[in-house]
Amino acid sequence: MKAVMKAISKFLFALKMTLWGTYSVWRRHAKVYQRSFLFNCIPPLFEPIIYLVAFGFGLSPLIREVSYLGNNIPYLNFIAPAMIGIGLLFQSFFEGAYGSFVRLAYVKTWQTMLTAPLNFTEVFMGEWFWAATKGMIVGTLTGIAAIALGLYTPLNLLISLPIMLLSSLLFAALGVVTASLVNQVDQVNIPIFLVIVPMTTFCGTYFPRDNLPFFLRPIANTLPLAAIVDLLRWPLGLPSYWWIGLLWIIVLLILVSSLAARLIYPKVIR
Repeated sequence: MKAVMKAISKFLFALKMTLWGTYSVWRRHAKVYQRSFLFNCIPPLFEPIIYLVAFGFGLSPLIREVSYLGNNIPYLNFIAPAMIGIGLLFQSFFEGAYGSFVRLAYVKTWQTMLTAPLNFTEVFMGEWFWAATKGMIVGTLTGIAAIALGLYTPLNLLISLPIMLLSSLLFAALGVVTASLVNQVDQVNIPIFLVIVPMTTFCGTYFPRDNLPFFLRPIANTLPLAAIVDLLRWPLGLPSYWWIGLLWIIVLLILVSSLAARLIYPKVIR
């Protein structure tokens, strides 16, 4: 019995140290971000809001309504949840890719933090969670902008937060995978044009995926942003297969985050 209690105590102590180390890394990045909050926050925040205003108000007089799940939905209400998803995608991915790569290859922040009483897991988790946090900041602010325009309600945004968190963690992990694979910062543009841009256009963000050619629909439905946008549109209705999309996001999150940790490890520990 004493051996079991001792083992439990060691596990809880190790967990406590891991949580504290992870928080320390996260807090370090938050402090740096806080120094230039407006300059860091305003540019990525305006991107989805500009899309929302430009496409929403620009195309609404021409489109007015779209057919979604058998109902006619005002176009502005249709794209507002998608703009939240795009904000989550861009900011989480860019911080995970550009931010992590710069801190790894140029500033050497990863290696420096390992000279402190921190292990690789704590540094990795702190970096990953920070990239997801930046996605949550932009996604939440975009949601607040949608609330101000009367396209989303505070309750809708509150209920959507768990989906937004899963999305930010997934795209942040995808960004860290990118940071681990590239050798120069310019190479980050490759997955942007091959993966990120197609997701923002084909995943039912600006128009229903049913409008795509039949050979593109399976590809678009497989991309994670498609399931995320469907779930963020829950106030307008959920497809019958919504739970499959949620499960797909969770599975991808586990796989991509594990891959990110495995790929980035050799670049940090040399």
